[in-house]
Amino acid sequence: MADLRLWLSLICCLLVPVAYATERDPAAWQTLTGQLQMLALLPEQGQLRTTLQALVSGSAQASIDDQQILEQEIAHFWQQQGVALAFSGLPSDATPLQRAVALEPPRPEYQQTVNRIQYLLWLQQQPWPEIHPGGWLRPGDNHSLIPQITQRLLWLGDLPHYPDNGYDYSDTLATAVRHFQLRHGLKEDAVIGPNTLYWLNMSPRTRATLLAQMFVAETRYRAQLPDSYILVNVPAYHLQLVDEGSTVLQSKVMVGLPYRQTPLLESRISSVVLNPGWHVPRSILRKDLLPHIRKDGNYLNQRNFRVFDYQGNLVEQTPEQWQQLAYGRFPYRVVQQPGAHSALGRFKFHFENSFDVYLHDTPEKQLFNRADRALSSGCVRVEKANELAQWLAQHRLRDPRKWHDMQQDFHTTQWFALTQPLPVYIVYWTAWVDQQGTAQFRDDIYHKFSSVAELR
Repeated sequence: MADLRLWLSLICCLLVPVAYATERDPAAWQTLTGQLQMLALLPEQGQLRTTLQALVSGSAQASIDDQQILEQEIAHFWQQQGVALAFSGLPSDATPLQRAVALEPPRPEYQQTVNRIQYLLWLQQQPWPEIHPGGWLRPGDNHSLIPQITQRLLWLGDLPHYPDNGYDYSDTLATAVRHFQLRHGLKEDAVIGPNTLYWLNMSPRTRATLLAQMFVAETRYRAQLPDSYILVNVPAYHLQLVDEGSTVLQSKVMVGLPYRQTPLLESRISSVVLNPGWHVPRSILRKDLLPHIRKDGNYLNQRNFRVFDYQGNLVEQTPEQWQQLAYGRFPYRVVQQPGAHSALGRFKFHFENSFDVYLHDTPEKQLFNRADRALSSGCVRVEKANELAQWLAQHRLRDPRKWHDMQQDFHTTQWFALTQPLPVYIVYWTAWVDQQGTAQFRDDIYHKFSSVAELR
């Protein structure tokens, strides 16, 4: 009970400006309570929510120690997350505002994230009925819900001003819908279908909660990263190469299908393989290749596969025999040779892991134009694989001369060791505020969270 009274006394001075104006700095309080609003959205932070409720209700009595208590709670929270703050190194004569600012986590996106969360919490107070047009809406259509959709896109920041388009789905509205689709990882076709409606109907508070939870999760994770690394965010279909703290390459990626998920892991890239051969895993052989062989006995030859027994001997059969064997146990190893049809493309980036996955190139470049890129069998296909390989050749390969000499060889497999392994991290973050201040959201493609409350 005593602890509860202490917490209830924490924020009261925010609501009693005259009586306690001499005891607090308004700017410092605004800074602290902005962060408090964000952290209170975390499901496990019940005590911070109690504090915030006391602030809103104004039921608590003020104390001259309120700011110091709040500072200690925020500092303790980030200490538990393993995030170092400038707060610990402040001089004793630091001003209240300096102390409050020093409690902000060291992320350039922090202030924009807090601002967006505060706006969304304000937006939660506005009418937010479900939008159900009863079918797909396309530019040029006329529908009674167009004004409601227009208002919602205006509130969410995808529409700069309210156009006078009545019930018509105008070109101006279509541009706003495309912007909305872009920042939600959807196909930018301006068609308002089930996926676009899902995100249009998501409540502002749910959006704020997603941003808060993902910001804390990302901040906690990034606090442990070295100066140089590769990071793949699975729901964003995005790769980032960081060297000495600066991003030097970004690329679209493809990741595993929902039923063949790319694992979340930490490892180190130790080698780049030029013209890799593909040793087909048994599971992929069974699920993918054998059905093709049953339909077409020439499939192996057309796709440049070679078949070996478990003693390493090359096995040759007629197309009809391959078809028959594909209906049985198929007791062979299958290896696709390097070349234009190789599923691994020109480059493979090898790192040790128990899942037998890696980063690699692909000949199917057109698939990077898709919005939904959960298409692989678990490995990560990199659109800018050539740029990544050339960067590693310039900065990390032990034998750059041999690499240069082999650039016109498209059939000889060669492993190139790195002078220093490059850490690689595969993560799963579904919401963030980008450097332009735009809130980005992505689908939970692997259904890792049955509810927002379970996000970590």
